[in-house]
Formats: sequence, C-alpha cells, structure tokens
Amino acid sequence: MSLLHALSLVLLSRSVLSSTLVLHESVSHVPSGFQALDSPSPSQEIEFLVALVQPNITDLAKVVDSVSFPSSPSYGKYLTPAEVAEYVKPAADSVSAVSDWLPTGASPSAFSPAGDILKFSLTVEQAEGLFNTTFKTYKYSASGQEMIRAMNYYLPSNMQQHILYVHPIISFAPPPQRPAKNTAYRRRTMPDRRQLAPCEDIVRPVCIQEFYGIPNTTISGSTTNTIGVAGYNEDSGGEYANNADLQTFLNEFRPDIAGNTFGLALLNGAENLQDNSGGLEGQIDIQYTVGIAGNVPTTYVLDFSNDAVMSYMDTINWILAQENPPDGIHNELWERGGSDTTNLCNVSFLQSLLHFSTFLRCFRSICNGYMQLAAIGVSMIFASGDGGAADNEQGCTEFVPMFPPTCPYVTSVGGTFFQPPTAFVSSAGGFSNYFSVPSYQSADTSAYLASIGDVYSGMYNPSGRGFPDVASEWEVFIVNDGGVTSIGGTSCASPIFASFIALVNDRLIAAGKPVLGFLNPFLYSTGKGGLDDVANGQSSGCSGSTGGWNSTTGWDPVSGLGTPDWAGMMTALGL
Repeated sequence: MSLLHALSLVLLSRSVLSSTLVLHESVSHVPSGFQALDSPSPSQEIEFLVALVQPNITDLAKVVDSVSFPSSPSYGKYLTPAEVAEYVKPAADSVSAVSDWLPTGASPSAFSPAGDILKFSLTVEQAEGLFNTTFKTYKYSASGQEMIRAMNYYLPSNMQQHILYVHPIISFAPPPQRPAKNTAYRRRTMPDRRQLAPCEDIVRPVCIQEFYGIPNTTISGSTTNTIGVAGYNEDSGGEYANNADLQTFLNEFRPDIAGNTFGLALLNGAENLQDNSGGLEGQIDIQYTVGIAGNVPTTYVLDFSNDAVMSYMDTINWILAQENPPDGIHNELWERGGSDTTNLCNVSFLQSLLHFSTFLRCFRSICNGYMQLAAIGVSMIFASGDGGAADNEQGCTEFVPMFPPTCPYVTSVGGTFFQPPTAFVSSAGGFSNYFSVPSYQSADTSAYLASIGDVYSGMYNPSGRGFPDVASEWEVFIVNDGGVTSIGGTSCASPIFASFIALVNDRLIAAGKPVLGFLNPFLYSTGKGGLDDVANGQSSGCSGSTGGWNSTTGWDPVSGLGTPDWAGMMTALGL
C-alpha cells in the first residue's frame, strides 16, 4: 500500500470515527429498469452534491406569502436574489463542519448562489470509506445509460445536523424521457388554410387568441418582461428548438411577427442542434411562447445533464444568478421528475417511514428552490403530465400524483379542448402524497372532495396539495423539419398559459404595477375572475372499472380552476 493511499485512509477513518455512524438514506431494492453490473474502478471519480440545512427557510416562506397574497400590504414587493440568498445560506459552522469532514483534496465549491448546496468529487474508494457504503455500476435498460450508485450511506451523527442529503448516492432516477403522449398525435401534412379557418380541428395561434381573448401585441415596450423556457439535452436525443422551423411557423401562422426569434442560455455544455434530431418538446415550447407571447423576449434555457436533480437545480441557480431574471419560466419535461409517489431523488416504491423522510429531503430541497424564485417574483409553470390520475399505471390500487407539479410554489397546467370546453382525458392531476394542501387552495380542494364523497377512498391523500391549478388547450399545430405536425399533451397547454401570463405582466408593467410573480395565491382568490371554469370531462384512472377524476364546477384535479379569460383577467386586475 502506498504512503499516500494509507494517509488517505487514515484521514477518512479519523473523520468517520469522530462520532457514531448513522444510516442517513437507503433503498431496499434496485428499482425496475436498472441492472447491476460490475463494481466500478476504485480510482473512478464521482461528482457529489451535498445539500446543507437552511436555518431560515421558514422565514423565507413567510416572506413569499407576504409578497404573493393580494390581501397583503407587501404584495408585489419582491426580494432581490441577493436578499433571498441571506435567507437560504447555511450557517457558517455547517459549511466549516462539512469542509473539515471531507477528505483532503475534495475542495467543495458552491453549486448554488447562496452556497446552501456544495459540489465536490471523490474517487469511488474515498466515497466508500467516507459514506461507509459499497458502490456498483448500474445500467438503465431503456437508454443504456450507466451510473454509479449505492443502496445506502451513513453519516457521522454530528454531521446530520448540518446535512439534508448527499446526491446522487442512492438516486436511481431514470435519465430524461420525452413524453409518450405527444408523439401519438403527429400528422405530417401541410393543412389547407381553408380547413384551418374554423378552428374546429387542431388549433393554431389565432384560434388561441380568439378563444381566450389574448391580444397579439405588447404595449409596455418593456425589455425586462421576459419569458424563459427550460429545456433539456439527453443521451437519447435532446429537446432542441429549431430556428428555421420557428420562422416557418411564424410565416404560416403569425406573419405579423415574422422574424422574431429567441435567446439561448446553454448550461453544462448543452447544444441547441439544428438538425431536427431531437424530440418535439423544444419545438412546442418555443413556437408557442414566441408565437403567442409575441414581442415578449423569450430565452431558451437548455441544460445538458443526465441527472434529473441537477437539471432542476441548474435551472433554479441560473435564474437566481441573473441580474434581470425572467418573469416567467415554463417547464415541460415533468417525466424527468417522476411521480410524487416514487421520487426523482430515490425511485423506490415502498412507503415505509424511512423512505417517506428520504423522499421529503430531496423533494423539499427542489421545491424550496422554487420558493426562492417565488420570492423574487418569478412565475414557475409546469405541465401537469399526460398520464391521467394514475400516470398510465395499469391495475393500480392508488392514484399517482406527479412531481414537480405538486410543489406548492409552482403553477401546474392541465389540458382541455376548446369546443366544447372539456377536460383532456389524459390530463394528469390529483393530490400530493408529500406536500400538504397550501392555505391558498384549501377551500377549493375541500369543496371538491366534499362533492365526491367516498369515491376513490384510500387511493389518494385527501390532505395533499391539489393539482393542476389551471388548464388550457392541449392539441396544436407545430412545424417540425419544415412541415406542419399536429401534436397533443399538457406540454402544449403549459406554454400557452405561460404566454398568457407574460402578456398580462406586460399590461401590469404598462400600468406601473408589479408583475404577478408566484401566481397561485392570486389565481385562487381575486384571479378566479380571469379564468373560465371547465365543468365537463374526466381523466383516466386505473384499468378496469376505476375511472379518474371528474371535471366539475369549481376547482377540480383535471382542469384546475379553468382556462384563460383575458377580459376577465383585466377586470380582476383593475386594468
């Protein structure tokens, strides 16, 4: 054994033995879809994130309430990113404790602007010693991606007061996956303009503008009102946005703004390829933000990471680092996160108390990131998903809520049809298993649950945060590879609603008022006047006789509070 190797083990031993080792997180079995391979090389390096305890996060939650509830005297008085960082930064002794605990040479650096998440690298051998675990290489069969993971890890008892979790030791999160629903509705023909005129088939921008009353231009002249789109590269094909296809789309469907384009923010070596080799998510996102929001500047934030946790954190950190962050960000790839019943941090299907606390650590850390964005006045908008009440599970005995749409600091968008207004059968929705119902929607979810009585009793958590919050049209025309394609899913609904909000913010800016920021407290109160209720339709459920949620008068877990109504929203805002 070399002297250097021996010294490394001695340093690790002193750190680990300084206090009793305690199991911090574990999984009971390797999730379906993953195959254990050989042990990795002891010298192979692994990059880790360690999330530190945020001692003032409860105070930040109170601040978010004060700037987000219309009844508050501080409504719209958003914090700066620097002010938010003061609430979430870890205690100095936590940073020093973790730095002292890590082996010499680990050199942790800040992964988040506030330094509440640190990044460092260790060899497999060092990590096994530090965390008292054994790593193996696993392959995800659907994509062939390999990853180094362990079934558990331990921390010294005196470190647990400082550390929330260490990622990705037990994170069996599948790599990014494109929604299956969208590809099922392709129609590779250029439609005849006369067939499109009535908007009775698949809709295009003018139909959306007419049906929701959305104007086709901005009036404020503001360059600070911007909209962001979060996209993701992946090994199996990225979500690129093709500028030539955007120009064809605008020439065909929005000639009044032909020539408009989008900015790019490329994270972690991402590339926005222009060869149409990727999926259709990026095409939907860009064409229906630029195409609906008109002259509101749009930025495509594209991340290259096969790690779901890092991808969400990357987007959060990018926004917090901007001098003028976008007023709204919409995200489509809810499949990256997985279900609220399982988890993107630790995909295990058990419901034990240990796993319950494990799920909460990672869920809450990401959701707290969205809380930070709420504090600075950014609207985070997510598609609710296309799996109905049960996430397309067959023969299930309980419904499957999704994450991140169940985070109480994001706005989730379900899908509907225009004519007549009807909920989309595959629109995902339900009640979170881990986030309790927030105060802003408790009256609405309670009313819905009272209306259905004991139906589906035991298949969902009646005290959980309900989703979606709102809805909009689910099937549209896009241009891909030069030709028009019809495509459907809540991934179409989300950019439509986000664009609606961007234009609402434009009117607020023109009137000298603050932008809407975190939407939900407003939408569930005075903002209801700016939404049209959808009372028809039902989502799919488990196979057999079990249906899904029904759409009814008031809020429901299929279409939320309803679809955009421009005139009503202007009245609700006093504009």
